[in-house]
Amino acid sequence: MAASRSSQRNARELYELKQKAVQFYKENQVPEKLENILNAMVHEQPPDVYGRLAEYFQSISKPAVVSRIQACKVLDSKGHQIVQAHVYCTVQGLEKYITSSTSGSPSYLPESASLDQKEVEERERQESVSAAVDYINKPITEAIVGLQPSQQKEADHILCSIIEDLKRAKEELEKEKSVEITEEEPEAEPVKVPSPPAKGKKKTGSVKSATVILQEPREKLFSGCEAVCAVSKALTKAAAEVGGIPLYGHIAALYNEEPSHQFYLPIPMVTTLTSGKTAPGKQNLIKEILLLPRPDTPFRESLERLTQIYHQVNKIQFAKVGVTACMTNDYGSICPPYDRPDQLLDHVNEALLALGLTTEEDVFVALNCAAHEIFDLDKGKYEISTGMMKNADDMVDYYSDIITRYPGIVVLIDPLRKQDVGAYGKLCAQLSEKCIILGDHVYPQPAEFILSGFDNLLLNGTTLRLEQMTSVTDVLKAAKMLHEGDSLSMVAGVQGDTNDAFLADLALGIQATFVSFGAPCRGERVAYYNRLCLIADELVSKDAVVPRTAFPFRAIHQLEPQDDQSVHSEKR
Repeated sequence: MAASRSSQRNARELYELKQKAVQFYKENQVPEKLENILNAMVHEQPPDVYGRLAEYFQSISKPAVVSRIQACKVLDSKGHQIVQAHVYCTVQGLEKYITSSTSGSPSYLPESASLDQKEVEERERQESVSAAVDYINKPITEAIVGLQPSQQKEADHILCSIIEDLKRAKEELEKEKSVEITEEEPEAEPVKVPSPPAKGKKKTGSVKSATVILQEPREKLFSGCEAVCAVSKALTKAAAEVGGIPLYGHIAALYNEEPSHQFYLPIPMVTTLTSGKTAPGKQNLIKEILLLPRPDTPFRESLERLTQIYHQVNKIQFAKVGVTACMTNDYGSICPPYDRPDQLLDHVNEALLALGLTTEEDVFVALNCAAHEIFDLDKGKYEISTGMMKNADDMVDYYSDIITRYPGIVVLIDPLRKQDVGAYGKLCAQLSEKCIILGDHVYPQPAEFILSGFDNLLLNGTTLRLEQMTSVTDVLKAAKMLHEGDSLSMVAGVQGDTNDAFLADLALGIQATFVSFGAPCRGERVAYYNRLCLIADELVSKDAVVPRTAFPFRAIHQLEPQDDQSVHSEKR
């Protein structure tokens, strides 16, 4: 009797279990989907039956979602600590490590800065990296979990919101502490500032050994803001990885809001020589000489030619001065001493002549002037060479003259300070039809550029850097804003970089006109160029490259500084 009741109970439970299974499979359309793929395979006759089944079920499985983001400290090319973000996703029910990315460590101090200044910056950097690691491992990973990696805008908005909230909370706390201290402390007596000594004859000796560049004040960034850049990049890479598409293709789809099938390859600006205010020698005007290929030259061929020139310049310098003159900086650029700006250009021409090449035909030149570094605030003039001062209008005439004598110069970067709007107007009127004028230091980071645009200073384009609190979405928006206004964009690296070649894919995805990653030297620099060569080969094999035929010169006419609205109107 007991055995009979147990048998009936088991039969009932088995029946109920079967009914649950039928209901479960029916709700998830398992029979229909199985029937579809089995019928399809009869006609397809795939050589790998189970591989085809796996591919089919993968295509209809739930999309991957972020399960956690883990941060740690790693070293950049300068041996500085930076933050690295690792992305883990739940893929087909299992957690998997997908990818990682870093946030570079830019330095805003000149190379001639004092040891005390460098120590302060390094201490602030370490504190910021530690804070970024904590933010990623705690509030950021909690907020991002459950999002699909492809939800770039949503993720970047969350990232920036978290950092802004933390920043506000810290500011309020500091404000409260400041009020308490002010109430407790008595009012301090004014400090008498001694008058400066009378000017006399300058002492002889090396002027540049005591050079101090008066940097314009930069926006104070919140400690730990590198978390935004590192996580934003890592999520972009993760989306491409789980989607099974090239990173540049995924970025292009984000940028165009649809898949792209044709691409412009960026024109490389390869850093060859570095001089300027902090370098040895009297020459201040030219901070960097960058070489560009003919726009219609295939990318791999362009890079091979520019690399050949770089090595030839090195050989010439070695023969003249010896091994010490061939030492390179953080960008891999050679840094010999020069006394006049013409010497850098003559040095390049000498290398080209030895290789049977000429400027204006085979190779072109860009000058990074970094004018803000050579401006003397006391005298209100630019010190283009030691003891040689020029006002803003004189600088315009000087650039016009040097481009006339060296017609291979097709790009000027930061030729003047951003405050010299009137002089920029004259410079653009004289040169913009034959020379591209780009702003780097004169414009803010992409997030701020989206809000302010060119403001009252309209140039041919600007540099886009992905660093610190800049997200991928910020760069995409800034690039679209530039390109819709017929302006140009250049993607550039930072001083403290890694072999993460993300920027190469980014430049292609946003259709940047130029890239500037440094010299074809040092692993982190070469990683970018090697990645671009691989992409170029892939696109050429697919016939997906849109050829460039010429440099995109465009005449720029500045409007009155106070008429901001009309400036933006003309840009659009």
